Amino acid sequence: MKEYKIIKQTGTAVKSQQNFEDLVNSYAKMDWKLVNMFTHRGILKAVIERDKKPDE
Repeated sequence: MKEYKIIKQTGTAVKSQQNFEDLVNSYAKMDWKLVNMFTHRGILKAVIERDKKPDE
């Protein structure tokens, strides 16, 4: 079974793009996989997934 999460970029400055990339990379280290990215009302969002851990 998979579990999904939506994460979003905070702020609108150029620095927030690097922060968002760092956020996505931090989730990747926890076995999350990027599925899709989109903008909603000017905010960049990402859908991530991973295999649900049996103890959760």
